[in-house]
Amino acid sequence: MGKDTRPGDRQGWVITDPDLAQRMEVHRKERKARRRRQTAARITALVAAFLLGLAVGRYTRPPAQADEPEPPPATSTPAATVPATSEPTAADLWSDDRSRIDTPLLDHADLEPETQWAIFDLCGQDTDLFCATMAIAYHESRFTPDLIGDDGKSVGMMQINARWHTGRMEVLGVTDLTDPEQCAAVAIDYLKELEDITGATPDDPALYMAYNMGPSGARKALEAGRETTPYSEAVLATYRSYKEEMEWAADED
Repeated sequence: MGKDTRPGDRQGWVITDPDLAQRMEVHRKERKARRRRQTAARITALVAAFLLGLAVGRYTRPPAQADEPEPPPATSTPAATVPATSEPTAADLWSDDRSRIDTPLLDHADLEPETQWAIFDLCGQDTDLFCATMAIAYHESRFTPDLIGDDGKSVGMMQINARWHTGRMEVLGVTDLTDPEQCAAVAIDYLKELEDITGATPDDPALYMAYNMGPSGARKALEAGRETTPYSEAVLATYRSYKEEMEWAADED
């Protein structure tokens, strides 16, 4: 991706929580706690079903005849079946109480639901910015958090070159680019700056040209009459498909 054109102490886009590192730690703890609760709930359901099967077998067994010995207890109990629950639809995601945070915002993005929601929050729940970030992550790394590219220069799913974003990382409190949320925070801040510099929106290929080539490289290309690149066209197409998916979810709610 392109160079960071602002100094390290410049105040850019402000995250709602001033302590980004602490916020991300909270998200990680919430994910772990949620998984523990889900595991405990599944185990409890299975045990309850098993005990119910035993009770049903005991009380529905016909009484023994007076002149016949009671048959021995069964050596095995039929496997208990836990009723299947219907999966929430994409429309269920749009709730203020975040009751569907365990369901992904985008079905075709290979990131955990909790991570998608965390990135959505970092975008200020701006659908356009979120879909742009996710589209870039797909084309830069296929959402691979520990990817190292450009001969070791670019890191993480957003392929951030720390050389050009050291100041930005310091301002945001980012220390680990292999963490998807921290890596996305840098990219989101950079995209906001590029929007200011270029005037481009997420529906404009120029924004993705600037992310890939740097603002100066994109400007030179545009001045030379090159309005798109294969990279910007591919990212824009993915952005639009993600946006359509989220708009459909909103319409269905």
